[in-house]
Amino acid sequence: MISAGSTAVLENDDDCTETSCSTHLLQSRLTAKRANDRNLILMHIPYNFGHTIEIVAALPMPIRDIVASPGGHSGETGAGALDKLPDMISKLKRPEGELWGHMNPELSVVSNITGCPIYFTPPKYWPSDLAERYFVNKQVFGLFRNPYERLVSIFRGNFEGYGGSYGRLHDTCDVNAAVKQMMRTYQSGDKFANDCAFLPQTEYTDMPHGVTVPIDLHEFPKSMNDEFSQHGFNNDMFIRTKDIQHVRSCDNVWAGDLDNDTRALVKQVYKRDFEFLCEKFGYCDQDEPMCLQGVPHMCPEKEFTWNEAQQKYQRRMA
Repeated sequence: MISAGSTAVLENDDDCTETSCSTHLLQSRLTAKRANDRNLILMHIPYNFGHTIEIVAALPMPIRDIVASPGGHSGETGAGALDKLPDMISKLKRPEGELWGHMNPELSVVSNITGCPIYFTPPKYWPSDLAERYFVNKQVFGLFRNPYERLVSIFRGNFEGYGGSYGRLHDTCDVNAAVKQMMRTYQSGDKFANDCAFLPQTEYTDMPHGVTVPIDLHEFPKSMNDEFSQHGFNNDMFIRTKDIQHVRSCDNVWAGDLDNDTRALVKQVYKRDFEFLCEKFGYCDQDEPMCLQGVPHMCPEKEFTWNEAQQKYQRRMA
């Protein structure tokens, strides 16, 4: 048995050749190093499943089963409920849990630059002393998603103060008109409005302390679980499908419903995001409609069907 941080010891040197023993020793040392790694820290980019990750990182599974039911940002369940329990978080946290982003009481203060909570504010705007305490000696990770798909999620969330409420457009599920309105409002107004929800995601990669470990949200939760495993987090840091907080309304709209004029506006605002997604993940077709196929209710039934066995959406046959 090899414990984390120990030097690997072969129990029976007679059972292997010099080469295989050397390989085994190297692998064991790498495993031990990875088990001690745990050197990630979350930068919570708005509307990119940060609340899900914060809950999974901090709370034991029995508490997650109660708290982490999908409820959205401002609901009575999930992350919204935890807003009412700031003093309880440290008591509920498992011993090896992480207080990332929204879960960290220090980050709940409002930035005097952006007017957003610090946990939603790009690191380049953070007070230097707070940034040093939070990010110290850690690799900063964040999740990145297709801009069209992200804006559709903001519309479907329809949260006043966090992405905005869309009134009659939401009542009629007119996602195309709503996204067009979002882009025109952003271009003419306060870029930090609505808890920084409309900032380009690449604002969070700017130094100092910007994201250096980008996670592909299109493959969520697998992409995040793989990254946790590679950095030595234990099985408690595993995102189950039932842990995922997601929006629920206008379920049958998606990025494929945006017209050319709306997509042109999105490309103007998020030019840098599209370039980043192409460079990092190979998503280079800026007109491709996407949805999160590993998250329930995030793809429209008119185009996709949920495969319960695979826990993933599949495209319907034409």
